[in-house]
Formats: sequence, C-alpha cells, structure tokens
Amino acid sequence: MKRKSITISRLGITATLSLSCLSVQQSALAAPLPGGTLDPLTIPKYVTPLVIPPVMKNSGTENDYDIAVRQFKQQILPGGIWNTLNGRSDAFPPTKVWSYGPESDPKPNSSGLGGAKGVAPALNSQFNYPAYTIENKKDTTSSVDWINGLVDGKGRYLKHLFAVDRSLHWANPEMLKCEDTGEGFQDCRPSSSNGEILFEPYQGPVPIVTHVHGAHVTPESDGYPEAWWLPDANNIPAGYATEGSLVNNYATPTNLTPGVASFTYPNDQPSTTLWYHDHSLGITRLNVYAGPAGFWLIRENDGGESGLKNGVLPGPAPVAGEDLAETNINGRGKYREIPIVIQDRSFNNNGSLFYPANRAFFEGLGNGRVAGQKGNSRAGLKIPTRGTDGGKNIESDSDVAAIWNPEAFFNTMVVNGVTWPSHDVEPDLYRFRLLNGSNSRFINLSLQAMDKDGNNLGEVPFYQIGADQSLLPKVVKIVRGARKLLKADGSNPDLISAALPDFSNPMAEENEEGLLLGPAERADVIVDFSRLPAKTAEVRMINTGPDEPFGGFPGPISDPETTAQVMKFTVVADTSAGEGFTAPENLALKLPDRKDPANQSPKIKPVVRDLALLEEESFFVCVNTRLNGSIIHDTDAIPDHNNPGTCVNRETGALAQSVPFGPKAAVLGTNGAGGGTAQLWSDMIQQNPELGATETWELWNWSADAHPIHLHLVKFKIVNRECVDEAACRQGKLGKTNKPELNERGWKDTVIAYPGEVTRVNATFDTAGLYVWHCHIVEHEDNEMMVPFCVGDRSTSSGCNIVP
Repeated sequence: MKRKSITISRLGITATLSLSCLSVQQSALAAPLPGGTLDPLTIPKYVTPLVIPPVMKNSGTENDYDIAVRQFKQQILPGGIWNTLNGRSDAFPPTKVWSYGPESDPKPNSSGLGGAKGVAPALNSQFNYPAYTIENKKDTTSSVDWINGLVDGKGRYLKHLFAVDRSLHWANPEMLKCEDTGEGFQDCRPSSSNGEILFEPYQGPVPIVTHVHGAHVTPESDGYPEAWWLPDANNIPAGYATEGSLVNNYATPTNLTPGVASFTYPNDQPSTTLWYHDHSLGITRLNVYAGPAGFWLIRENDGGESGLKNGVLPGPAPVAGEDLAETNINGRGKYREIPIVIQDRSFNNNGSLFYPANRAFFEGLGNGRVAGQKGNSRAGLKIPTRGTDGGKNIESDSDVAAIWNPEAFFNTMVVNGVTWPSHDVEPDLYRFRLLNGSNSRFINLSLQAMDKDGNNLGEVPFYQIGADQSLLPKVVKIVRGARKLLKADGSNPDLISAALPDFSNPMAEENEEGLLLGPAERADVIVDFSRLPAKTAEVRMINTGPDEPFGGFPGPISDPETTAQVMKFTVVADTSAGEGFTAPENLALKLPDRKDPANQSPKIKPVVRDLALLEEESFFVCVNTRLNGSIIHDTDAIPDHNNPGTCVNRETGALAQSVPFGPKAAVLGTNGAGGGTAQLWSDMIQQNPELGATETWELWNWSADAHPIHLHLVKFKIVNRECVDEAACRQGKLGKTNKPELNERGWKDTVIAYPGEVTRVNATFDTAGLYVWHCHIVEHEDNEMMVPFCVGDRSTSSGCNIVP
C-alpha cells in the first residue's frame, strides 16, 4: 500500500550518497523516518555486542516446557549492562517489552552486571527479547504450556503498550455488539452502533495465542487467531470473554487451566529454522511489536540436518544448560552457528517503543502519539472514522479505522534485541540463521568489507544452504545482482579467490537484489570470513530494502544513516576454534521429502485454486488534499463504486474533484476476470482442500505492492511466477513465466507475491482441520488479509464445524 506522502521517492530525484562502504542511489531528501521522540542519529552504532540467544530451559522434563509471556524492561539501546562489557558510558534508558521465558523464572535482575532490577538481559532469568531458542529433535514431540502472564505484581491485568484499534475485526474480549449480528460476542468486528468507543483505544486485558510459524501441527496447537486467552488476572471486568470462540472447540481440548493453553508439536518435518510468535486476532501487529518471538529449531536426532549428503556445517550452536554468562560473556567466541533476527523499531526519549496511535501518522501528518480520532483531527486528517456518530448521519458514515496503520516502518535496526550490534569473528566459516522479524519491512541484505583505514574491499558473498522449511537442493552463492548454484565439487573457479572473497561485484549505484527477505522469511547461510585479513578488516551487513512498501527491483532504498545499516562483524585473530568445516563449494545437499507430491510438478495434475490479493478503498469517504498536506472529508461526494478511484456528487452524480480515501484495507479473495472478489474473515470458508490432496494455489496480486503470503500447516514448493499485468509486473511482458529464484527452490512456508504477477505454489494438505493463510505484513493480517481454510470434511474436521 502506497501512502501519498512517500511518492517523491519514485520521481527519479536522486543523488549518490556515501557512508563508509555504502554507496547507493537514494532520494535527495534522504532522512531518517519519523516516529518516536528519540532521534535515531543520536544512537551510537556498533558499540553493543550481538546477543547470542541461549537455549530455553525445559520444565524439568525433556521436551516439555512451561513458557509465560511477561512484561519487563530490557537494555535494547546502548547503556546499562552494555557499558560493563564495552567500557563506555552510554546513558540510554531500558525499554519496556513483552516476551517469553520459563514460568519458574523470576523477573530479570541485571544489577550485578551494571544494569538494574527488572531489566534484561540478566543472569538470573531467561525472560528476554527476543525469547531464548527452543531446540527440538525431528519426530520427537515437544509439549508447551503457553501462559498469559501479562499481569502486574498484584495479579491485575496489564494494559497494552500500544493503542489497540477496537474497530477492526478482532478478539473483542469486551463483547461489544458485533456488526454482523448486532449482539455482543468475542471475535467479531464491533458495530458502528457502539459509537465513539470505537475510536478510543481498548484498555482491557490482552489476549494472546502462540503460533509456531512453519510447524506441521494439528489444528488445536496451531495458534488459531480465535483460540486466544486472557491472563488469569484477579480483576477481569464482568462480562468479558476470557477466551476466544475456538478455545476447546477442537477434537482435543487445550485450555483446561485459566490463562494457560497446552499445545503439542510432533516436529515431524525436515530439520529447519522456525520461529514462534503471537497470533491473536486483530492485534498480532501490536503483540509482536511488543517483543514476544523466538527461534524454534528442529534438528535430526544426531544434531545434523535433513538433506545434508556430505560435509560438516559450522558449529557449535548454544546448547541447553549454557547460561547467559557462557553464551555471551565468557565463551561467546566459540559459536559458529548463530540465529539472527532482524527487526525495525522506533523509540522515545524515555526508552519506550513507539508505535503510531492514529491513522494520520501513516498519511505523513502529525507525530502519531495522540490516540484515535482525536489524534487524527489534531494532525490534519479530518475524516469520519468508524463510530464517529454511531452511523446516525449518512454524511458521516465511515468504514475507515481510526487507529490502524496500513503499514508501519521504523527508524532503528534492532538485531537479536539490541540496536546496531557488533560481533567479533575469526577468519573462519560461520553459519547464520537469518529471520526477518519486522512487521512490514522487506530487507535486502549484503555484506560489505573494508580495511582498517576504511577502504572498501568489496562484497562478501552469502552462501545460502537453507530456506524456510529445509535445506536447499544446492548451495546458492548470493551477491547483489547475482545468484549462482555451486557444483559441490570444489570447482567454481569463477567464484572463489585464493586470497580474498569474490569482490567482482562491489556495491553498484543502482539498487539490485541481494539476499531478499520478506517479513517472516528465513535464510540459512554460511559466510566465509577466512579470506579476509585478520585484525585489519570489518564487514558490515547492509540493507538496501526500502523504507516503504516493497514492489520489486530496482527501487528506492532505506536511509543510509539509519535503516540501511544492520550490524558489523570485526575480523579478529584466529584461534584453534572453528576448524574442520566444509567450504561451501564442497557441500553436497539434497532436497528432503523429494517424494512429496507437491515436489512432483508438472508430473502431477493438482487441483488449482485461483486466489487474489487486493486493496480496498473506502466505500463511503471521499477526500481532498490541501496544499499544506491536510486531508479533508468531502461531505458532498461519495465514491463511484462502478469506477474505482473516483467520487461523484451525492446529489447530482456529477464527477467530483475528490477521491475515495484509501487504502482502507488489503484483502484476500478469489480471482476473476479483471481482478478478484474479496473474501473477508467472517465469510464462508472458500478454500477446503480434501485430506491428502495436493493443490496448486495461484496468488494473483492485483495490489500495488508485494505481499509475503504464509500458509499454515503445510510446506510448499514455488512453481513459478507469471506476468499478468505489463504495467505492474517485474518482467514487463504479459504471459512471461519465471522459475523460482535459485534460493527459493527448497521447501517454503512464506512466499513473496509480486504486484502484477501470479505466483504459483504446490502444497500437500495432509492433516485435517481448521487453519489460516494470510499476508505476513502483520498490519495487513490484522485488517482482513487473513482467512481460514479447512482441510477435509467440513462437518467432521477439527474446528471446521465451528466457523461459517
């Protein structure tokens, strides 16, 4: 979704900017994104060590966990505990967050390390953002009691850290009257008849439900958005629903204790990198932004990887029993396998996280800090929103949410819970499990090397060995503008230099694709630091993805002084650690589960579903934009529903100068001639694969931007992408079909669907029950770009008989 205030970056006004090793084309008006009172340019970079996530401890029984979500503070910005480690005197305050940790652990206390009581990271507690890693063995069931611990020290519920938009189709625990029935229920879009309460933020207890992203799991443990639960607080208001409409309506009950859900995970899939996060209906964007997420890794029983034919991958990784001191203070140099989650965040001067509290912020109006309709009006967005007058006045009818932002981009890069970290590496091979954990941001990564004098040495390749759901069939070397399969025979002379990494592709002046990750995508990569001079080189991870919605390459890039920088690696003296690993050009891989019917295309003829990705403009509200940027409601006009993008006079029908306000929402649907038909969360289920069926899902993207589409339950193979709109597609030629990128040819669970293209994926639906598919831009997901699907018989499959 494009907002009007950012189109200047598309006008071709460019200038070359240089920042150490970064030299790229960028808007002449490049500047940090707005948001929060803390200027990101005041945050020192590369002074905080990269946090290596330790392993989550179990309940005392192997493969069993009691994990709570709690509120605490963490030193994300420089200062506190980090001053003890780096000898600096930074004074940035800690940040209030939510995250997971063992239920038996106390509140973090880092005072012995120069921090403070209640502040993580701490030696006494595993509560941390991001959460510690949960290690799993393939085909061995893990059990987790997920506990909503969002209560204070007196057992009273905690309010949300951010402004919750109660006008969306969401959990609605306060049971406001629903739009579709006029009665009070949970899990609905509250009716405009509820009045002004709809544009005031919800202040009640917070629902949670945890989803292990990419898990092959039965529906009751999948984290269905309507299977949420509130904390077991002692002051839940009378009349509130304490759990979602799907709780205990599956074949196997999960919520037998207030505030707790018991989920099981068979881990019966190839070894891979998954992650866990909240998935509550209509507030996923806010809950995840508050912090609760962590890695969920599946390994073979011998610790290896499914599909590794020959070779030794870099290690070790942290293991159970190694505490924060060993993993991050005393022994951090030994690890050669590290999971890395990259996220964007904005901060206020008091250390708190910033998330916009009104729609005006998305329009480039105001500072986003005053909630709801009041904040919109003060900032210059003078339009009716849902609930403005309870639907009594036709000229004030509105379907626009007062608080929800269509996307959210932030001005500071946070890696493993700290801003712009640094990590010392020896001249060895390292394995990084990369995750884009951002709400809306696509990241386009590359590695740029420089010597001790700041001279640009060129680009260090990524060697990608795995994607979302498995290892790849072959190692793929990635530099900006180029990908190449390695032959696994030690040859590839054009790719390997005897003295230095391949620097034949220094960062160009035009933005090109590097290691591209949409929100929720993962890449398992090897980086070879061995050919860099020890003690004289550093490598910076650079992001040339945009500070706005992503539509493909070439395109605008992020701000060079802030969001274009991610982290730094410093090459230090070699030791005896980290030896004996197989060079990427000698690794032999194969695709796991090759006999899965979804991998047999075109040998099989699967069922084909034509699905659509769409954007919606307001059905009621027309607006004019003034010279000062204010957006004003045109009360004399209504949208012309026969001609999208235009308005007509409500009395005469003559063409008006105003336009429909938008975007109102991004939605999924079914494809048809000239576009598609929207399918909303409350509509009848339309995707109902037979149990055991292999299907091809065709994702026709008629919107202006790329969407990372995630299917629950299944792993899938990307078949191809085809241009269906010459004006919008990357190929620019109608009917042109491209195979998946070389690093997309493993098993996936999230795929980038580009505008103007149909993206085809094959999946086998082998478990009966109720699941969802959605866009993983979580702002989209929270406002209708998510719908259920049912596998198997609607009348008998677990959960399917409860929904329409």
